[in-house]
Amino acid sequence: MKSRAAWLGAGVAALVVGTTACQDGDRSRQDSEAKDTPGQRVEQAQLQSEKAFDDARDAQKEASSQQREAARAQEDVQRKQQELQEAQAKAQKEAQEAQASQQQAQARTQQAQSVAQQAQASALAAQRQAQQNFATQQQQASNESAAANQRLADESAQQQQAANQNAATQQAAIARNSQAPTAQAPRQEQQISGDVLSASAQEVLVSQRGEPQVRLKVGPGTQVQVDGRAASAADIQEGAQVRASYRTDASSGEPQALRIDATSRAQPAAPAPAESGESSPGVPR
Repeated sequence: MKSRAAWLGAGVAALVVGTTACQDGDRSRQDSEAKDTPGQRVEQAQLQSEKAFDDARDAQKEASSQQREAARAQEDVQRKQQELQEAQAKAQKEAQEAQASQQQAQARTQQAQSVAQQAQASALAAQRQAQQNFATQQQQASNESAAANQRLADESAQQQQAANQNAATQQAAIARNSQAPTAQAPRQEQQISGDVLSASAQEVLVSQRGEPQVRLKVGPGTQVQVDGRAASAADIQEGAQVRASYRTDASSGEPQALRIDATSRAQPAAPAPAESGESSPGVPR
């Protein structure tokens, strides 16, 4: 439609120019009719007609050129409008995407904050629970330690009391034996078995159930065997099991060892001996 209107405008312009030229030619011809001959007038009319056609052709060319420029301008405008629309659509799309990204980021931020708050609350609760558990365990350990210390103290006191009683009993027996008349019959042989607390060439300290019982004096007449072999009292190791026979010396009141049979812990334990003060079968007096 626009191209057709341009063509119509160009034609109208050409007609206007031709009409104006004809009118000017008519006036000139009328003015010169009286002077020019018919041949001159025909020639002048022909020249005027050619000039009018040239002017119309130039006007047509100018109109065509203007029409092309107008068409190019219209195309430029349409292209710019299309580019503008595309740019606006792209900008709108990017704005929507940015808004959606921002909303997602805000949602993730809120979610992360909520998770962090829950984790912090859980950590605080766990810390309080751990502190309570630690305090409870510490109190229980303190109570158990105090109870254990009290039991150890009671057991130690009982063991010390039993040891003191045994020592007092032995001292009393030794004192009674030392006060007996010298013409009294020879002291009766006694038996003892237990573990060796210490041993030397002069004496052997024997205990029963961890309590010191008898300190046996070793003399030249004492027979000593370790694991069934003849040995000296110094060869007896600490912790070895012993079975010994002894008599209380009338003059000193100390137990004098007659025979000591020691068995190392690596060897099988010997049979339990007879009670103290009684003879054991097979044991020489």
